[in-house]
Amino acid sequence: MKIVGIVGILLLVFGALAFIIGLIVCATTLTSDYATSACQRAAQDESKFDEAKTMCGSVTSDCYRQATVNLTSQDECKNRTDFMTRQLFMGIIPAVIGGLLSFGGFIMAIVGFVGARRKKAVATA
Repeated sequence: MKIVGIVGILLLVFGALAFIIGLIVCATTLTSDYATSACQRAAQDESKFDEAKTMCGSVTSDCYRQATVNLTSQDECKNRTDFMTRQLFMGIIPAVIGGLLSFGGFIMAIVGFVGARRKKAVATA
């Protein structure tokens, strides 16, 4: 029974570590302005894209590329938003799995050490 307690403590430590890492990733992702700032710039630059299109005619011309070289497009806004959503899931999944492992490890540790203590008490009596 003692081995169950030791495995439980190992699961508890490993699960707690995964849980904490997952929470840090989630907190960092939720407080980041990586996607929102790009979307704000894309909204501001949308009129400049239209002006460059009317001035240059074609969106494949060198004139258009040069006029829009430092502007933020709606595609970049969408890409950054998708990236942040994937990053949030990469934080949620370890947090949930780590929480479950920690809880299971805690239960195993309690059962293992209490069971080993009872066996020892019965053997000495």
